[in-house]
Amino acid sequence: MTEQPQPVQAPSVQPPPEPSGARLHPLTPFVKGWGYFVVAAIAMVNNESLRSNLTLAGIGLAVVLVGGILLGALSWWFTKWQLTDEAIRVDSGFLFRRTRIIRFDRIQAIDVAQPFVARLFGMAELRMDVAGGGKSDGKLSYFTFDEAVKLRTILLVRAKGEQAVEHSAHQPEPEPILTVPTNRLLGATLLSSTVIASAGGLVWLIVATTVLEFHIGLFAGLPLLLGVVQPIWKQVVGNHGFTLSESHDGLRTKRGLFDVQRQTVPPGRVQGLLITEPIIWRLLGWARVELDIAGVAGNPAEGEDDREGAQLLPVGDRGEVAFVLARILPGLDLSQIQMHQAPERAKWLRPVGWRYLAYGFDGQVLVTTRGWVSRRTSIVLHHKTQSVRLEQGPLQRRLGLANVHVDTPLGPTDAIALHRDQFEAAQLLEAQADRAREARRTVPSPIAVQTHPNPPSPDGSSSSAASPADDSSAT
Repeated sequence: MTEQPQPVQAPSVQPPPEPSGARLHPLTPFVKGWGYFVVAAIAMVNNESLRSNLTLAGIGLAVVLVGGILLGALSWWFTKWQLTDEAIRVDSGFLFRRTRIIRFDRIQAIDVAQPFVARLFGMAELRMDVAGGGKSDGKLSYFTFDEAVKLRTILLVRAKGEQAVEHSAHQPEPEPILTVPTNRLLGATLLSSTVIASAGGLVWLIVATTVLEFHIGLFAGLPLLLGVVQPIWKQVVGNHGFTLSESHDGLRTKRGLFDVQRQTVPPGRVQGLLITEPIIWRLLGWARVELDIAGVAGNPAEGEDDREGAQLLPVGDRGEVAFVLARILPGLDLSQIQMHQAPERAKWLRPVGWRYLAYGFDGQVLVTTRGWVSRRTSIVLHHKTQSVRLEQGPLQRRLGLANVHVDTPLGPTDAIALHRDQFEAAQLLEAQADRAREARRTVPSPIAVQTHPNPPSPDGSSSSAASPADDSSAT
């Protein structure tokens, strides 16, 4: 009689026992507070009385340093985190106590980020996209990098079940399927309308002050200088080494020269997309693609605007844009969607840009375009439509025009069918509401995403593509 083989159990990831809560890395106060010390040092250096009395300046810096260390140590000592059966609990504050309870079923994505100073010490922080959470509610820092990766795996298991262990535990870094060259990032930034306008204004200011002897003052050029430096820092330094890869958790981006940012785009969490094409970029065939993601819209990364979502592609050619759109929304082909132009009488409100006002739809999405200086193409999934509304101003009423807004959560996507014939707008309003209701009834329930071994390449070569399943409606 042969012995029956025992079923193989999936490995489980168990957190270390922490009955009273665990503290963060001991260097956390320094990593968080070094900037305040630098600001204090710069302020003292710029103070003329302190520069003339180095002893007093040294004492002041020592007081700031010791005070910062004590306050940081107190904050670190009273900050503890603990895993319970249903949530992760974080207690913080020594004067005013604060307790954050993040339920596992509200966690939508977890990423490991490494700000510059944290990288120097091999540390990292967890950034959890929490449904309904604020900007800092899902942030937990700092751990060693290995501890952060291990805790991320534990939280994913708690949020998605033990089956996620096989995909998440000891998972190697996925191979990039798309990389954005740094020279393209630099070129695209220098050719952006903001940098060109700021640089032109700065040159004119310098010429007017030095050559034409206009008494304007070079200090008036500081905002213009910021308009040149800030986009370069944000796009070139912030998106340096941008790579897009595919993992079992969804599409994953990695970017940053100093602060390494990793972000996961979970399948089924995409609410909408925005394709931006400044006028000079269009001549070169370049565009930027951003996403509205549930839990990310309105909860931006540090230093980003509230209207910014996840960057799927900071700058890419038309082939790469079509490639990433097909990866995030299988079957989407913008070139096959019939676009309906605005009526000619809209030129009384948009003398030049009326030719670029259009909308279209297929069985999956509704698409709107507007803008001739900077073309904006908004894409909204039917079953993610939160509301549809019609607006008509006094001039529009005289011309028989109206706007149709397709609302999605806070984020970059802003789908508006501008200056439509009022009867066409009313029909679009009813039709989009019907499409949204029908899509919510027929959308499949969330299932695991199967990643194919041979993803299609950005150059358009054919191969099998992953088909991320969508989740239930976010409305």
